[in-house]
Amino acid sequence: MITRMEVVSAQPGAPDLPLGSGFMPYNDPIQIRSIEGLGPVKSDLALTPYATGRGELYQGITTGKRNIVLTLGLSPDWIDYTPMALRQILYRYFMPERWSTLRFFSEEMPPVYINGIVESFEPNIFSQDPEIQISLICPKPDFIDIDTSFRSGLIDGSEIVVDYMGTVPVGFVLLIAATEDVPTYTGSLAITNIVGDKLQTFTVNSVSLDNESDLYVEINTVKTTRHIYAVMGEDAVNILGKLSSDSVWIELSPGENRFVIEAAVSGLKWSMGYFNRFGGL
Repeated sequence: MITRMEVVSAQPGAPDLPLGSGFMPYNDPIQIRSIEGLGPVKSDLALTPYATGRGELYQGITTGKRNIVLTLGLSPDWIDYTPMALRQILYRYFMPERWSTLRFFSEEMPPVYINGIVESFEPNIFSQDPEIQISLICPKPDFIDIDTSFRSGLIDGSEIVVDYMGTVPVGFVLLIAATEDVPTYTGSLAITNIVGDKLQTFTVNSVSLDNESDLYVEINTVKTTRHIYAVMGEDAVNILGKLSSDSVWIELSPGENRFVIEAAVSGLKWSMGYFNRFGGL
């Protein structure tokens, strides 16, 4: 059950706006009456009819933007908060063309957020029951965990079980570095992820690691930001050309992921960070 929502404004100096909190929400000057668009976003399938016969050929699938519609009621006290004063408060967070961040808190899931552009702000100013309908377009439809999930360890060829609690696949950032016991390394790095009967492999050839100069490898498999860098201090060199041609950009899938990191020697250290992503609340 969703217990409360917060709004973070792009306007500098605007504090976070809590909505729907407390045991007596109908005493709040701004009340949530309904929220639409929190379920999974409908996917669009690309299908091509066969020239003859029955059925169509599946070509692919995409999931588009999310449209969240808030219906807010106003409960003015006519002293500190008049209907106009309450609308002016909301304008700081929901002015059309501006970005806003919505945070959702629930009993079953970690706190999550989503960013959206305000499409419209429609008040019924002259009604005896003041109400406002706000539409936000979220180009990225997933709800994202506020906190990063971290894993770390030493490379020894053993299997690492990552129980991913999100409901849509997600990429990750993986750092691999030398240690005091293994101060330098030159060779390949191989990553394997098994989910059910699905196998993903990712190999980077001829990488160099150095503990003394703090030279390490950063692998980012998050869509739209994918890269492989050799990092030393503030310098990052693109080594994407060392990626094996048969590699797949690995993503964590919902459920149990059996993860293996391999190198020619044991004792290198690794750390991985990712955000749980949810297709709906």
